Amino acid sequence: MRSVPHRVVCLLGLDDGAFPRTAHRDGDDLMLADPHVGDRDARTEDRQMLLDALLAATGRLIVTYTGNDERTNMPRPPAVPVGELLDVVDRTVRVDGRGDAREQVVVRHPLQPFDPRNFASGLVVRDRAWSFDRVALDGARAILAPRAGEEPFLRAPLADATGPVVELDGLVRFAERPVRAFLRLRLRISVADYDEDVADALPVELDGLEVWAVGQRLVDRLLGGADLHACVAAEIARGTLPPGALSAQVIDRVRPTVQGIVGQATALLGAAGAPGSVEVKALVGDGRFLRGTAPGVRGDVLGTVTYSRVSPRHRLAAWVRLLALTASHPQREFEAVTVGRAQAGADDRARVTIARLPTLSADPDERRERATEALTRLIDVYDRGLREALPIACTSSAAYAGAARRGTSPVAAARAAWESTWNRDREDREPDHLLVLGGERTIEELLAERPRADEQGNGWDAAEETRFGRYARRVWDDLLAVETVVDE
Repeated sequence: MRSVPHRVVCLLGLDDGAFPRTAHRDGDDLMLADPHVGDRDARTEDRQMLLDALLAATGRLIVTYTGNDERTNMPRPPAVPVGELLDVVDRTVRVDGRGDAREQVVVRHPLQPFDPRNFASGLVVRDRAWSFDRVALDGARAILAPRAGEEPFLRAPLADATGPVVELDGLVRFAERPVRAFLRLRLRISVADYDEDVADALPVELDGLEVWAVGQRLVDRLLGGADLHACVAAEIARGTLPPGALSAQVIDRVRPTVQGIVGQATALLGAAGAPGSVEVKALVGDGRFLRGTAPGVRGDVLGTVTYSRVSPRHRLAAWVRLLALTASHPQREFEAVTVGRAQAGADDRARVTIARLPTLSADPDERRERATEALTRLIDVYDRGLREALPIACTSSAAYAGAARRGTSPVAAARAAWESTWNRDREDREPDHLLVLGGERTIEELLAERPRADEQGNGWDAAEETRFGRYARRVWDDLLAVETVVDE
């Protein structure tokens, strides 16, 4: 009905590139090889329909298009026929003292519905306000209101949420990433960025995570008794490696490290038998009950074998599980071994790092007592960490406590682990920390907070004058007193 007269005609979305339509050239269309006058042309037909709609408008013609890019806000032109129509307006209409004629007919709407210009009379349309959305009006008023000072993530700690039972998995997750555990376990929110797009092209070069996945699968299969050549053939058959000779480059890069990890793991854990899980049930401080399952137990050895670089997270997770096993089964002389790629800062010649935690004591009663005391301190930090985001970051806190124990500068060590460099993101840019801290913070800003009145006494290092330092020493001192870390 484009030729039937109407009082108002509206044409929506006449963006450049979307109108006129682009003719798709189909290879099976034999008419394209022998064109004749009168053959259909989508672009020409669209221009004719625009002319018909223009002539059918008896009162008003409304044309909309995207005038600014949604991401960059850069100006975008209208479709070519619309631009030509505006050129005709400029050539045929005279506006004395008010600029080009097109400026009198083009209305530029703000990008956001809560823009204050939408609610000011005469700024978007003449003689009245453009929007009548009350919710957007509240947003516009908030934009114009005086800015308040920066608010903390929480004004005060939340109410105590502890119960009689502590889950081992939750305690391990908290030890590995305290702030993330607080957000997920207590506030039920996640700030991770999950990319759900599926790549539809052949991989030519793998990123770091994809290389890690290849290495981890090879490690797991070799530990299971498979042949290396069969593992490599299976990895190529998965279709995730680059095609042809490019896959050999990935395998050649991964193979020596995999063989080194598997060799060390076999020497340390091979005689202990197949890995299994051990149930954990233990009473800890004030009648609390710790329960869960510790995986990767071979005999009396808690083993972790990974293609990842051995990091403080691996070491602390092994420590928590070792304490839980010892407190639950004090008659068994449990120890822990973690084998993985050389840790950050290791000698360039090292391929493998081995972190070992010996049995806590030769006496069963003393083993239970030491394990229970250490677990009680960790669970106390866990309880506090479910009430607020504590000043703890696993890698940075480990660096701080380790340097303090060695007698070197703990602040310098924590800074190197916390603050990002031009080519590498560290813990200060993790999404969880950015959320609770309100942006990137320096190590000096983390150390500015002083200990509170209830953060002293048994298990708290009174020599530490910062809250960050006290929590770092409370979490790591027990582990560092018994752990040995060797680079091979």
